[in-house]
Amino acid sequence: MGIVIRKATVNDAGQVADVMNAVIAEGKYTLLDRPFSEEEERAFILSLSDRSAVYAAEIDGEIVAAQSIGLFTDYADSVRHVATMGTWLRRDFRGRGIGRLLAEESFKFARSVGYMKIVIQVLADNESALRFYRRLGFQDIGIARQHVRLGDKFHDEVYLEKLLENAENIT
Repeated sequence: MGIVIRKATVNDAGQVADVMNAVIAEGKYTLLDRPFSEEEERAFILSLSDRSAVYAAEIDGEIVAAQSIGLFTDYADSVRHVATMGTWLRRDFRGRGIGRLLAEESFKFARSVGYMKIVIQVLADNESALRFYRRLGFQDIGIARQHVRLGDKFHDEVYLEKLLENAENIT
């Protein structure tokens, strides 16, 4: 299995949206609750600043996973050193180390553009994602109770953070 990890481009928007939509359709692994069109994903990729990226994992020319990394918030310079990240893998490609490869690339990118830490949110009942992020060095920092409503069910969310060693100066 030859995995290529690369930055997604606008030409990848349809496949990236397909990956995200497959995870959204499962209804239990992401707070996202509606599918994205190719046009919406294209607009999102086009809107990314030089401190944000979407990475794609490609096997035999097909995108099977995606990971976004970007500014935690754009309305306060006081947290310019903090990024957020999200990961989506098609069900049939989970457990193969693809998420780790994406994260390694995202961490390199984050350091190179001046992020010093990454803060993420994971549904508390998404045990596989929590294991994944904890193995990457993320530490739990809190729980938001009944924070996400998917259908008629409320879910807690776990907040985690990872301090990035060797981060370059903030840009």
